[in-house]
Amino acid sequence: MTVNERRGVKPKVLLVTTGGTITMLRGPRGELCPCEDAARLIATIPELKQLADIDVVSVANVDSSNLTPDFWLDLSKAIFQRINDYTGFVVAHGTDTLCYTASALSFLLQELNKPVIITGAQVPLEEVGSDGRTNLINAVRVAISDLAEVAVVFGTLIIRGTRAKKMSVFDMQAFISVNDVPLGTIGLSIKFSDFARLRSRRKPLFRPFLNENVAMLPVYPGIKPEVIEYLAGSHDGIVIEGYGAGNIPTGDKSLIPVIAAAIARGVPVVVCTQCIVGSTEMELYQVGRAALDAGAIPAMDMTPETTMVKLMWVLGQTRDIATIDSMMQKCFVGELHEVS
Repeated sequence: MTVNERRGVKPKVLLVTTGGTITMLRGPRGELCPCEDAARLIATIPELKQLADIDVVSVANVDSSNLTPDFWLDLSKAIFQRINDYTGFVVAHGTDTLCYTASALSFLLQELNKPVIITGAQVPLEEVGSDGRTNLINAVRVAISDLAEVAVVFGTLIIRGTRAKKMSVFDMQAFISVNDVPLGTIGLSIKFSDFARLRSRRKPLFRPFLNENVAMLPVYPGIKPEVIEYLAGSHDGIVIEGYGAGNIPTGDKSLIPVIAAAIARGVPVVVCTQCIVGSTEMELYQVGRAALDAGAIPAMDMTPETTMVKLMWVLGQTRDIATIDSMMQKCFVGELHEVS
């Protein structure tokens, strides 16, 4: 609880709108389009004003499918510039790329001493059955709570920003927490897990390092080595979604020589798993060990989205392969469980 709250002063929350389903309206052909005045829609939820004094600022107004890494920098900067002015922050975001943005904010805004909450909706605010109203109310509830990190609030779950994954285009509980329990749950009250980071006297850090020239692709039966070769020639880093525990084809169309060549030319190759739950254990099978021996970096239990964003963030700070390897396997913001 802040000093102002103890004195009976209503907390202040900055609501940052970016577009997305939550503030969309139907177009002439029934398609969903960004609304020109998101603040007007949000003003129709009186419960928000009961919880906090709400200021609204727009950083973007697009379908989240059109957002780029430059947007993450703009969004994180907008929040950091106002970090001392508000009790907490809520970002209204489209669901398609929400987990990428949640991961990016986690790396760009570190040592937070207050909540930065991201939410969205499966159904637009102005339509019958919208989950946007409840999600926004719950997001503000968490934004004025004791939490102090980047989190996704969706349905009844509070999920660490680097652990969120969209699992459904149908269910109202569209996001889950991958390879870790949620930060908390929302019901009649808010219950946080023991490992949730709470408010403190930490001094927030703005770490706007980002090299967006990173490619990501899954391996698939019959993938040609030339695909990796092309990516290595046009990108500064590559994330490969391997099979199972991080297994990479080593047969007639082996990817190992092109992975080794990419790393030799200074292009890091990070291997994560296509599976939703689990971790890379590349030493387990010969097909994984071969990539490990070629210099591939295991993503361990990070999601593909977080792996890609983290590699962008790391490459924004260094191009030294050994340093990249070390940083990718170090936990900065709860994105992975380090091997002891």
